[in-house]
Amino acid sequence: MNTKLLVISSIYLVMTVMLFAELGIPFATLISVLIVWHVMQWKYIKSAPSNTLLNIVALIGMTVLGISIGFSNSVSLFVSLMVLACQLKVIQANNEKQNRQIMVLNFFTIPCVFLFSQDLFTTIVVVIMLVINLGVLAATSHKQQLLPATKTAAKNIFFLIPVSMLLVVFLPKIPSFWQLPGAQIARTGLSENVDPFSISELSQSDDLAFRAIIEESTSYSPPFYWRALIHDKFDGTSWHMARGQNIPVYVENSNISSDYKVIAEPSNLPWLFALGNAISNSNEVSTNQFGTLFSSKIRSRNFEYNVHTATDSSKMSLTRWEYQRYTQLPQKLNPKSTELARQWDNNTQSTQEFIAQMRAYFISQGFEYTLTPEVIEGANTIDEFVFETKSGFCGHYASSVAMMMRSVGIPSRLVSGYLGAEYNEANNYYSIYQYDAHAWVEFFIPNSGWQRLDPTAWISPERLIGSLSQHTSLSEQFKSNLGISLVALSGVPGMEWLRLKLEEYDYKWTRWVLNFDKSKQQSFLRNLLGDNAQLWSGAITLFTLALLCLSVFWFMQRKISIKRPLAVDLYEQLKSVSSYHESNLTPLQFISQVSEQFPEHKSDLDLFYSRFSAARYQGKTFSGHHRKLTMKLIKSIKTKTKRKL
Repeated sequence: MNTKLLVISSIYLVMTVMLFAELGIPFATLISVLIVWHVMQWKYIKSAPSNTLLNIVALIGMTVLGISIGFSNSVSLFVSLMVLACQLKVIQANNEKQNRQIMVLNFFTIPCVFLFSQDLFTTIVVVIMLVINLGVLAATSHKQQLLPATKTAAKNIFFLIPVSMLLVVFLPKIPSFWQLPGAQIARTGLSENVDPFSISELSQSDDLAFRAIIEESTSYSPPFYWRALIHDKFDGTSWHMARGQNIPVYVENSNISSDYKVIAEPSNLPWLFALGNAISNSNEVSTNQFGTLFSSKIRSRNFEYNVHTATDSSKMSLTRWEYQRYTQLPQKLNPKSTELARQWDNNTQSTQEFIAQMRAYFISQGFEYTLTPEVIEGANTIDEFVFETKSGFCGHYASSVAMMMRSVGIPSRLVSGYLGAEYNEANNYYSIYQYDAHAWVEFFIPNSGWQRLDPTAWISPERLIGSLSQHTSLSEQFKSNLGISLVALSGVPGMEWLRLKLEEYDYKWTRWVLNFDKSKQQSFLRNLLGDNAQLWSGAITLFTLALLCLSVFWFMQRKISIKRPLAVDLYEQLKSVSSYHESNLTPLQFISQVSEQFPEHKSDLDLFYSRFSAARYQGKTFSGHHRKLTMKLIKSIKTKTKRKL
């Protein structure tokens, strides 16, 4: 078995870890078992399994992946099958031709990670895996040791980075001719249906949702309520997304608003994020009747768009149909909460007084905000929450308040989005994570329009400050829900600094590399080259390509000297100091002749030949200790040969 293939299996193990969240436990288990099989085969069996056995394993693996990932998720299934096929090929390989086929295929398999993530960390890991794969290919093809071959591969790849950067900056960008269907790449904190009473843990993902660049000169200030989805239908337990959220409408731009930018992470969902009612002049972004934004295309990459505050065009009155829509409730559910709301309504004269009664009740009855609520089952979930458990997160409070307002004829709806942000002072931007997902209420007042109401603020005012990760009283629950992550380890000295630094570098990578689109390229070139930017950029591109071609031509024409492996170099030195340096003996014949000439060195010569054979023909390492012994042997034979001559 070729030990270099163990390095390739290690690459597949790294890919399995990176793709774990997207491809799931069955995929990770299957690949891990195959890697263990390969290691055991290399260490104990020393031979490849039969093709029949491999075909059976392949069929089982394809079935497992098809069921666990789903045949409709074509991209994820394709990537998982690619990794499976490569690992099975590694187990099957028993000659150099098959080894090279695996390594060539890896140049297509390894970059598949980019289908799920293009952040800075992923890019660095993928480049390292490609360098190692190229090093293994060179070592296999040229009978070299792995470490020197990998160093040479790294030099060759990093030599191309400046050229690639020049081409990215100056080569004109054209739209893609085709694109893959979107992979399931986002673990979003949002859901089109909100059912808080069936959730036992909140904030299980610390993935980045989006970033926002808000200048200090604007009128925006915390708390930041990022609207994304409107839910207007309540079935007794769940709130369902309103219809028409993917239908664009024309909304005027406010004259008093200031722009800000949002950089959304890849997602299969079209819904975008903005503060209040918003519009955008960015391509592929539209506004719907609720004042929220959506994208007309699948966001398979980081997506940057501008946001303007829309002119307040809220209706001052509702039609009869709209009033029924926003006060609709299922019959005979949650009778206790409904009766309590009617008592408040009878004792008050306005909507604001009714809200004040609700607020006083929730504060005085000992309600608490928690990330680990009890799961509430049954038909009357809100009754059980309001009168018994009295413990929950934003969804519990928003759902209960909206339902109670509807029960007394106040038009209400649920809004889901994100609350707060983590500010980066060094680069002046905000980061919003999946655990910042939030739900609140919007209610309607005639002649005033839709108003925001966040009942979470009554129970936990601290939640309105910054990000959920900065909520001190919920710190232990928050870290426990996240599991092992840099955010959860923020209490460990240095971890918070490391997390913020990595986040800062990833922001720069996202802003200036991933989002370097045609408009940014044109703006950059105009600032750099002036009015004739297109002409100069074309000339620079041609010059760079010509320089690259000349470099390749020079490299191919020059005399290539391949550094000999250490074992061969020592053998040639030993041969040169003996009296047989001009003979055509094989290494074994040569060692035998020298052993007869110098019998006192026979054991040392036999040891050298065994190490030489292992290094030359089996790819094993010629250690530093054996190198010292061989150099001592060469010196002794050289001295004795001169004496005889």
